[in-house]
Amino acid sequence: MIINISDLFLSLIGGIMIGVACSLYYITKGRITGISGIYYGVITFKWNEFYWKLSILCSIVFSTGLMYQIFGDERIMESSSLAFNDIPQITNLTNTIAGISGLLIGIGSKLCNGCTTGHGFCGLARISLRSFVAFGLFILFGMISCFITMSEHQENGQEKYNYNHVSIIMIGLSLVLLSATMLGAYINKDQFIDTIIGIPVGLLLGLGVVFSGMIKRTTILSFLSIEQWNPQFIFVILGANLTCYFGFRLLSKPIFDTEFQYPYTNKVTNVLLIGASLFGFGWGMTGICPLVGIALFPQFTWQIGLMYLGSVSMGMRIAQCYLNKYQKVETQVIQINSNNYNYKTENEQNDKL
Repeated sequence: MIINISDLFLSLIGGIMIGVACSLYYITKGRITGISGIYYGVITFKWNEFYWKLSILCSIVFSTGLMYQIFGDERIMESSSLAFNDIPQITNLTNTIAGISGLLIGIGSKLCNGCTTGHGFCGLARISLRSFVAFGLFILFGMISCFITMSEHQENGQEKYNYNHVSIIMIGLSLVLLSATMLGAYINKDQFIDTIIGIPVGLLLGLGVVFSGMIKRTTILSFLSIEQWNPQFIFVILGANLTCYFGFRLLSKPIFDTEFQYPYTNKVTNVLLIGASLFGFGWGMTGICPLVGIALFPQFTWQIGLMYLGSVSMGMRIAQCYLNKYQKVETQVIQINSNNYNYKTENEQNDKL
């Protein structure tokens, strides 16, 4: 077991920051902050929600990029570990592993309708049965995957670029996109308030990911590792869930909406079980969930910036195609059952007559 008290303290603080971000969006707009859903809304250009979702993602990139400029090769606390992984620890991830991991995470997050933020932070705080089952499967299959694939990682990565310069470029790009997003939201009045609120939410998420240590995939892999277990991620979960638990119960209705928006079902289905298992297996291969994948964008590497996030996008589209077909069939079955019920009821009434 590996324990660093300063790291555990920072993880708790970072978890609280993530919880504050999720609570802020919940009490203002009544929405669950699920990064996989937000990311999917952006890559599919759903214009009725595009601007506010993009504002969250851009703010995460800006926040983590700024933190990389400040703590790139330093410690947040004197006795803590480095704030960020060295670049070779990121580039030692093979393109194949990054691609497969992203594909499984993309498919899994759509099938189980959530990721580590939606289920692991917001869902657990709401005492959702689906989220408890999903997050348990995330960890179980993450541990199995981590054990199987750990030997597939390259021993030494390469640092080909000056990543301080790369992060500056990404900070600038995020500001340009954020400005364009604000302009688009101003023209489209319906999303303006949502977009404004999305900025502090994204900034807090980015800060929380860095302070908590989630930005380092070694933190997650050590948590999922059986041989060298590190409890740091537990403190992230604890800080985020305690904050969300009380934050979600502050108001009886959101400030800028009429009611809270909950997931459409709380049933544990086969689709949820399969999706959560796939997500967990992909998560254990890299230690990177969708939130961390976005947060690592300022440290732009081909493995994460293109292979991982590109595969996540592809996996989400594949899963959505399946869900469209599955939901269509399910709707037809419901309609058939309903018609049979009505037919039976009519016959019973005729018999009584």
